[in-house]
Amino acid sequence: MSKQISRRLIVAALSVLVLGGSVTAFALADTSSSGATQPADPPLVQQAPPKIAAEFPALRKAIDQSESEQLPTVARVMGTIESRGEAAASAGVNAELARRISEDGESAEYVVPGNEVVCMVAISAAHSAGGGCAPASSVEQDGSTSLTVVPGGYEVSGILPTGTSTVRITSASGQTTVVAADSNHAFEFFSAAPLAKLTYSLPEGGEHEGSLELPPPKDPPAPPAG
Repeated sequence: MSKQISRRLIVAALSVLVLGGSVTAFALADTSSSGATQPADPPLVQQAPPKIAAEFPALRKAIDQSESEQLPTVARVMGTIESRGEAAASAGVNAELARRISEDGESAEYVVPGNEVVCMVAISAAHSAGGGCAPASSVEQDGSTSLTVVPGGYEVSGILPTGTSTVRITSASGQTTVVAADSNHAFEFFSAAPLAKLTYSLPEGGEHEGSLELPPPKDPPAPPAG
């Protein structure tokens, strides 16, 4: 059964998401000024920068057939990000270098490298789901997480900071599950029960705690009179 994303919420300071076809992305520094001549965009990177490739081993391997088939979908998400004026458009991000970092059924997460920037793209059943970009250093230091409502429950996914290998996910009933990240620092977790929070260690000490509680649904519009 294909997973259809019905809602995706930001649950950490750094997150990627798409909701109803719109993209909410990491905000990169905007140095533009009114009336100023804007420099030309730098060329696309032709290979993952060494530091970014070191953080994401998937970027160092040859693309496989299933990834190749999904790259057009990844490129569509990146095109949407760029069309909305995201700074990724001027960071040399190259969707052709995207590689899958996690997969759960027909849902997958991709990392896309640029000049000191990484973008995360989520797809579901070969359809665009969402994406966003941030400085590579921010992802390395703070990680990024997102919550998706799927048929039958909730799916949490994300990237843990460098040096952090596990995340603790606590349900609304108080039960905590420890989830391990893979070699790309990526993790995915499904829960049939409502969730409360996630917690993981930060490289410089301390912990990040993100809420996984969903806001109450909006009231449906009133039916027309008459």
